[in-house]
Amino acid sequence: MSALRPLDKLPGLNAATILLVGTEDALLQQLADSMLKEDCTSELNVHLARALPLPCSVNRPRIDLIVFVVNLHSKHSLQNVEESLCHLDAAFFLGKVTFLATGGRRLP
Repeated sequence: MSALRPLDKLPGLNAATILLVGTEDALLQQLADSMLKEDCTSELNVHLARALPLPCSVNRPRIDLIVFVVNLHSKHSLQNVEESLCHLDAAFFLGKVTFLATGGRRLP
């Protein structure tokens, strides 16, 4: 398994693939579902992963954006993101990676 590189594959026309990485499956699925419900003129694909690296596959689509979801109440969640970051090529950090922090406040 090698580092994920942004230019491994050519981009598709009117299509984007987003990779959500995090330890909380239910939260990732809810986020993916809400993204896919939005009306969009382009084709949006959302893939979920618990951690990087991804298995090597010829069929894997080009990944246009990676979103790391971090639960602020879970040390494991932060460690998972830290360990996953070393499997990204540095070029991904130029507008292709974002971090989403969850659990910042608790509802009574």
